[in-house]
Amino acid sequence: MGHGAPIVSKNIINKTVSNLRDALTYIYDETIKGINEGKDVYTLMQEIKIPDKYNIAPYFGKVEWTVRGIYHESIGWFDENPSSMYNLPPTEIYPDLVKLAGGADAVVKIAEEYLANNENVKILHLTDAALAAEPDNKNVLEVRLKALQSLRKNTYNYIEKIWLDYGIRRANEKLATEK
Repeated sequence: MGHGAPIVSKNIINKTVSNLRDALTYIYDETIKGINEGKDVYTLMQEIKIPDKYNIAPYFGKVEWTVRGIYHESIGWFDENPSSMYNLPPTEIYPDLVKLAGGADAVVKIAEEYLANNENVKILHLTDAALAAEPDNKNVLEVRLKALQSLRKNTYNYIEKIWLDYGIRRANEKLATEK
């Protein structure tokens, strides 16, 4: 299977491969169904859950990542928003949004509210914006680090751990240079 010990029993191989095929077919079919119903990628990423009967733990991928891949492969890049047609990414206006919020420290206050509610992905988005405006802001880096650590503590997905570890390492490196 690419990870773990080899599977040697013909029956187990057949059952395992068939189960994975059926699970991926389910995710594909549900994604296409959602697309045809006019649902956006984020809604589908939230809604589509793999049925328990497939008994597949997301150690090396996630259903929402598969949904996103199927969605973009099927729909393409254009999300019907005119701003998406141009080569300027949304990140270019992050500093302006942070100014409107009252600066990076004001964004940190919002992020701390999210931290109290364990809304760590929202913190990552907020700190992306705040760091675009003030890349060396210690308070922003610290709240981002807490969110990354919380996400890391609550996942058993190998790939997700790798990327969270990378984010944690980057935040720690940046904080070390700020001392």
